[in-house]
Amino acid sequence: MMQAKTYLKILFGSLALLFILAILYASYFTAHYPPPFTNRISLDAKLKFIRNKIDVNQIDTFIVGSSIGLNNVIGSILEKESRVVKHALNLSVYEATTLEAEQLTKLSKAFPNLKRIIYSAQYSDLPHPWRYKNFKADTYIGYMNHSLSWWKLLRFYFNACNNLLFCYERSQKWEREHMQPDKFTSLLFDHTGSVPLKIYKQKGVGGRWYLPHPPIMHGESFRAIGRMAKFAKEHGMHFYVAHQPYRPELYKKHKSVRDGVAYFDEKVSKAISEYNGTLIKLQNLPLNNSHFADRTHLNDKGSAIGSRAIAKAIDKTEKEK
Repeated sequence: MMQAKTYLKILFGSLALLFILAILYASYFTAHYPPPFTNRISLDAKLKFIRNKIDVNQIDTFIVGSSIGLNNVIGSILEKESRVVKHALNLSVYEATTLEAEQLTKLSKAFPNLKRIIYSAQYSDLPHPWRYKNFKADTYIGYMNHSLSWWKLLRFYFNACNNLLFCYERSQKWEREHMQPDKFTSLLFDHTGSVPLKIYKQKGVGGRWYLPHPPIMHGESFRAIGRMAKFAKEHGMHFYVAHQPYRPELYKKHKSVRDGVAYFDEKVSKAISEYNGTLIKLQNLPLNNSHFADRTHLNDKGSAIGSRAIAKAIDKTEKEK
């Protein structure tokens, strides 16, 4: 009998110790790394960044898109170059399709003083009508603007960190894969959440440098752009589509690329026109290979030029309103 009691004490003591250690590790992890709220590390990192670094009441300009928004539109340059952009936030995330960007746009409700939304894209973002599964916009908004109750926040963290092995694996590759400015997976945010890439050599990029995307665009993607424009107008904001440049050598060499760019412009213009949206075409900017990290991603030299052009277009548009 005594042996059984001793055994139970050891068992429950060990379980309690493991539970405490798990809580301590989860606390450490959430303080130093993005908790896996979603299945996209760049979105997790952005949610944590906004909660910790952004005053949601100051943001007037909201940038959304895939990495073509994350890397190509530098919010800090918009703030410096535009007369009307005072505080920008880049909420673009890796590999976001147009319909996923539409979901991200709904997070703009966390920022009560928004005046404009910029969707940064290239036709390569539009082939697939994919959406995020289990996208909890209201919870993400509450997390970003600190409006979740302590109980909901605790449950949010618990659900994110219930797989400690996954969290450990994420922590092991965080520095190597996401804290390097010369990697496409970089999540080194500037103060607006943008990521200027420091990639200047085409070696190692492989097909991303010289193989063009097929000009495949899904009709639902254009309808999603129209819905984003409608959402912006209904909430008193101006909607911009920044059509990012294709590497000039590929644009000139391949008719399929030129046709894809032209088709994108035509369909987007039609989708946003009734909501007074503005299409900003960036293909004819004075760019060359030294400004590109690959066929569509600009490095920090190129994104500075593109971002200044976007700032100029915004000022011109809103001066005319």
